[in-house]
Amino acid sequence: MLRYLARDEISVAQPLLENGAGFDDADLIATVRAGVAWHWFAIAKRRGLSEPVTDAILQTGDTAAIEAVLRNTTSRLSTQGVDLVVAKSRQAASLPALLVPRMELKPTQALVLFWWAGHQPRLQILRRFAVDRPVLIQELGEVFKLAASEGWADADTRKTLQVIERRQRNRAAAAQSPYKSLEGALAAAEGGLDRLLIHEIAHLAGVKPTTAAQIFADVGGEAIGVFCKAVGLKRPLMIALWKALRRPNGDPDTTDNPLGRAVYVFDTLATAKAQTVLRYWNWSFTADAAGIDQQTYGDDVLELSLARRNAALLFSRNS
Repeated sequence: MLRYLARDEISVAQPLLENGAGFDDADLIATVRAGVAWHWFAIAKRRGLSEPVTDAILQTGDTAAIEAVLRNTTSRLSTQGVDLVVAKSRQAASLPALLVPRMELKPTQALVLFWWAGHQPRLQILRRFAVDRPVLIQELGEVFKLAASEGWADADTRKTLQVIERRQRNRAAAAQSPYKSLEGALAAAEGGLDRLLIHEIAHLAGVKPTTAAQIFADVGGEAIGVFCKAVGLKRPLMIALWKALRRPNGDPDTTDNPLGRAVYVFDTLATAKAQTVLRYWNWSFTADAAGIDQQTYGDDVLELSLARRNAALLFSRNS
């Protein structure tokens, strides 16, 4: 009788779905699959939702129901569920702000979500997930030992440890560059940037051209602030780079425009934290870009594979 009433008109079903006792996960999942948006929304507000139930609601793709799940502080999300929300948030601008505070959100997911989030969620992502180098060194201590014992043979391990290198810039590239330094390349860019010069700046900055292109095209501007802080540029050079990219003018001292938001990130983010973010971006969606089309979502996998799945999400965001 309860299962029958749970699928009735919402005026009958709502109090049962939100607060009624006697429903187990199987009942709730079956109701999600047989119900409509009002039923999903009512279940989403229920206390203590488990991962299988929230997965079922998130899989509906209904923005209002997803928002209700995220606002429900007693609900639990699976890694697959968070992946679904990250993917949905590309078209639903309200979701990043609700997802970023969730404890289930992993750094790998957050730093991909960054690319289509608004200004405030981006600041939250940087404050929460940009980690200082000493913390990473402590956490990766055992990885150092294992990698050394294996003769640094594992490619994934080497890429992981790149996030804690002390230097960001590529000294070897500077020695071979006709511009001699990143600052020299930026001085040459005063008249504008072409593809070759962007590639040169990327190599001097210690990132792949794909990474630099993604950052320089960022509409919000905050990613450019991360880049400039990570590579040790001074504030005037950051603004010069902005102008060379032909980005819109704005007041650098207010956050109501892209330049001001980029400068705010530059001024408030520590260099070491900016470097960990930049290196993660560089690693996750360039180092494995050749093979990410084969990746799938929703598996119980290691963090390395999660990074690649999110890289695939980033590259397919316009599909």
